[in-house]
Amino acid sequence: MKKEDGFPGQISFVLPEKITSLCKNNPLVSDLYLTDIGYYPEASHHYRERPSGCEQYILIYCMEGKGEVLLGETLHVVPSDHYFIIPAGLPHAYHSDGNQPWSIYWIHFSGLKAGLFARAACCSLPVERSKFSRTGERLGLFSDIFRNLARGFSIETLEYVNLSLVYLLASFTHLSQFGEMQKTDVNDPVAQSINFMLGNLDRKLKLEDIAGEIGLSASYYSQQFKTRTSHSPIDYFIQLKIQRACRLLDNSRWLIADVSREAGFEDQFYFSRVFRRVMGMSPAVYRKRGV
Repeated sequence: MKKEDGFPGQISFVLPEKITSLCKNNPLVSDLYLTDIGYYPEASHHYRERPSGCEQYILIYCMEGKGEVLLGETLHVVPSDHYFIIPAGLPHAYHSDGNQPWSIYWIHFSGLKAGLFARAACCSLPVERSKFSRTGERLGLFSDIFRNLARGFSIETLEYVNLSLVYLLASFTHLSQFGEMQKTDVNDPVAQSINFMLGNLDRKLKLEDIAGEIGLSASYYSQQFKTRTSHSPIDYFIQLKIQRACRLLDNSRWLIADVSREAGFEDQFYFSRVFRRVMGMSPAVYRKRGV
């Protein structure tokens, strides 16, 4: 079985040609703009083939699992925490692994500068997850674009998402510079620990885990953190988890149980209690509020 789309929990936006023409003719964004963008979680049987290539460049960011990209006669493996850029006009095919289906974010982009952002095309490149990687911020950029496109295609929205696209692509193509911003926090244990939290929102961390990551005793670290933020480390971590859950509730059709697991809560009922405590309403009410 082969599927191009239709995966549970997927998010995708395919901009009509009438809308992309507005981008082509807008001097603010005409040099780089997106035409399609999306997220496919656990995309079993995902397969796409374009014998004549695609008019746009395609970025595939594999978060989990793995897949393969075929360019000409060369097969490239794309494992977890890697990205791949397929050049415009090049015949290709790609598919999810049969045993470890990939979860991918993907973008089709075009414009005069598109080729410059694809200088490292045709190879699988790593996107390291570490305390300096800022993975949470990159995913936040995807969510921000999804959230804005869901509100329609006004000129202001198109300008905003395509200006954001420049930063999002640079977070891949200029990986060391993107991470360098966090390295300035190397002597700041509070900032370091927040970076660590952002990179591990799907885990259940204890105070000792966070303090140990930055080499401090739990009591000393907790005191320093609360002095700086007015919150305990675990309360702060929970707030970050709930922020992640809010983005998923806003931008996906995931079941609340799936959102709970993605935010690192094994017990959906406990997740709902924590969500209500932080947001003042249940996850179900939060999701319905904008309908």
